[in-house]
Amino acid sequence: MKHTKYIQSPERNEAKRVMPRQNDGFHSRMGRQKKLFTTVAVVAFIGVAVFLYLRSDIYDLKRVAIEGNAVVSNQEIMNLLPLGENLFSLDLDGIASRLGRHPYIERFYLEKVYPDKLLVRVNERTPACWLAEGSLQLLAGDSTVLPVYETQIIPNTTGNDAVMIAGFDLPVITGYEVDRRDELERYSDSLIQAASELCAEMQRQALPLFDELIEIRPHADHLEGLLTDSSRILFPLNISPAKLAALQAVYTRERQNGFIELDARYSRQIISRNPPG
Repeated sequence: MKHTKYIQSPERNEAKRVMPRQNDGFHSRMGRQKKLFTTVAVVAFIGVAVFLYLRSDIYDLKRVAIEGNAVVSNQEIMNLLPLGENLFSLDLDGIASRLGRHPYIERFYLEKVYPDKLLVRVNERTPACWLAEGSLQLLAGDSTVLPVYETQIIPNTTGNDAVMIAGFDLPVITGYEVDRRDELERYSDSLIQAASELCAEMQRQALPLFDELIEIRPHADHLEGLLTDSSRILFPLNISPAKLAALQAVYTRERQNGFIELDARYSRQIISRNPPG
């Protein structure tokens, strides 16, 4: 009796084993599309959640830190800022435009401090002295003509205008004719510049002598300062901060002796002249 044994070809068996089913590709594509849809949905949900969070009142402008102002009040600057606006959408260019129109603000720096704060740092045009011999003009330390307002109306974003009253007790430059400049223009005359720079430096050092100085008369080679007690001081056209500090010390000492004149025009000495007898 014969026994027959059938042996299947290995190549055929292998081909049969790896042959995919016809719908495997369809299910694979569906799986990939489902994963993609899920990923997009999750990303969109997160995006919407983040957007709503960033637009919440947590990031509304509520606090303002103001630095560097001495003449311009905090309230004047606050009136130019859009309090309550979202910090992310805050229009810094618009704020810069409003601040730049203020006559007493020369330069400024703005910085958002999240979540709800704005830093405003300003450099002012500080009034230094008055210029007479014609219509009275207010000068900054760099001899720029500053506007003078009995009542200055500053528009703001809330619709309520701010009012600034100007009143500066400063020395007056007298006895000197010069072609007048318009507001926010700068004098190029060397004597006007010397007088305004002198006043500005005395202010920076907070010298008590500055409070006694009421009038400045420019001369070709020096400045003559008249004090409240009718005494006078002769200043060089260019005086260093150190020389001004020394002049303050001499003034404090010699005032007790009743001087009539202090001469600070010399490089290494300050001469005190007393009444005759």
